Amino acid sequence: MAPFLQALPHGGHELIVNGSPFLCRAGELQNSSFSSAVHMSSVWPDLVRLNLNTAFAAIGWDDIEPQEGTFVFEALDENIRQAREHGIKLALLWFGSHKNGHMNYAPSWVKTNPTRFPRCITHPAPDGQPKVNDYLSVFSSASVDADAKAFRALLAHLKQVDGEAGQETVIMVQVENEAGVLGDTRDRSAAAEEAFRSPVPSSFLDALDANRTSLNKHILGNFPLITKGLKKGVSWEATFGPGPLTDELFMAYHYALYMDKVAGAGKSAYSVPMYTNAALRATRHTARDGGTGGGAAPGIYPCGGPVDTVIDVYQLVAPNLDFVSPDIYFADYETMCQEYTHRGMTLVIPEQRRDEYGALRTWVAMGKYGALATAPFAIDTLPVEDVAFQRHYALLRDITPTLLAARRNGSPSTGFFFDAFAPGTEDPGSQKEVTLGEWNLLIERQPVFGHPAPGYGLIILTSADTFLLVGEGFQVTFNSASPNAVFTGLIHVVEKQVVDPETGALGSLRTLNGDETHCGKQAVMPCVKPDDGWYPIPTNIPSKTRIAECKVYSF
Repeated sequence: MAPFLQALPHGGHELIVNGSPFLCRAGELQNSSFSSAVHMSSVWPDLVRLNLNTAFAAIGWDDIEPQEGTFVFEALDENIRQAREHGIKLALLWFGSHKNGHMNYAPSWVKTNPTRFPRCITHPAPDGQPKVNDYLSVFSSASVDADAKAFRALLAHLKQVDGEAGQETVIMVQVENEAGVLGDTRDRSAAAEEAFRSPVPSSFLDALDANRTSLNKHILGNFPLITKGLKKGVSWEATFGPGPLTDELFMAYHYALYMDKVAGAGKSAYSVPMYTNAALRATRHTARDGGTGGGAAPGIYPCGGPVDTVIDVYQLVAPNLDFVSPDIYFADYETMCQEYTHRGMTLVIPEQRRDEYGALRTWVAMGKYGALATAPFAIDTLPVEDVAFQRHYALLRDITPTLLAARRNGSPSTGFFFDAFAPGTEDPGSQKEVTLGEWNLLIERQPVFGHPAPGYGLIILTSADTFLLVGEGFQVTFNSASPNAVFTGLIHVVEKQVVDPETGALGSLRTLNGDETHCGKQAVMPCVKPDDGWYPIPTNIPSKTRIAECKVYSF
């Protein structure tokens, strides 16, 4: 057996590990952490203390194939053994030909043989000569074949030591990392130029035409001729027009082919879920040109990677990738969740911010978009007590069985957050209005007489008139969606606690009423330390379990 993705009857997917649905409470390790089992021996206990059950960890091509055809897996095997010992699953990140556009994880025998493994060539350098870059050209069959061979060897080994052993410690694999051309909009090597001038493959044009009603707004906006019919038998420029957007489409097509071949080789040995990730393009509101923050133009962010403008290309051209994923740092979090669930795609966020700002947003991914994993980057290089996710993942652990059951049953749910803000500044968090079942919900930050705290959570409609509320620092006002209803009220609000961690069964802890429900007007999920400010009457209680059941009625 191997871990696999399973489509849910009401939409979305679940990850099946060891025969049961599995939700990742994940974090991504720093790039170099997993290269040493000795180093990792001191990291695993901290990951457990952080309430993680999954680590996203890099495995470099140069680590496993230092000489061509000679594979070394001892360090990997020891890391897998230690992960099992600590109850941690692994998502392995294959740093092969492409890591953030570069080839620094390729073995020395690849790096030192540019004739056999040609580099990407871009616009002339200041001396007028074509620029030879530190990344492999995707137009080289030798490069993709060597990468695919190594990747297949890795997956065959994982099948032997993990899959056939019935462990399923490795639950998914990322293919390459934030691939794309940097410093130019396309590869200008001889092979790339020939491909660019050649006719666009008719299979790609046919796929665009067959799926044009479901393509996203970006590709249709950039190439409106898709809806009217594209010329066949002519070059990329003649088909799509000149400019950087066509360059990006061209590179996305060829990067997708490259990754599909690598992923396909791996799946032929051991078919675990596979994906690749995107260094996102910036918008005018989030532009950080250059550096690790990306930028707003192709080539400033890695051109040809699976950004939102070319998600469809990867979906159509790379069937061996089960999904593509966003690394969210500067882009609007919820917008990216929307973009990367395009056409029902599985949502996994393999990199995001590790601070409170990032932790709050996890609840949107989990509660509203059915994410299988969120993984704050560099989770292992902060003191445990400084990691905001520790507290959030403790709560996610408590409600995981309930959340997974709700997804399987198609129970409506939503997720939300309210950011922290400084005293004397404007509250950046707006109220949320959602409809779940036959009820309209107004979700607001918990009001206090002093300074309000951050808020976050998710809400699940568990039956026709009953909701599970999870989180803190918010309140909910319920109204019937029926046009004939004149009044909506609360029957009860009961704080819940986990009585069986294995099944997630919840028992009643206490009934909340009076001040704790604003005299029956709202279900209130209080924050840890409500600030009553100047007000002498303590009407707000501190949160305890952060789980409550609310039953409503109307007439």
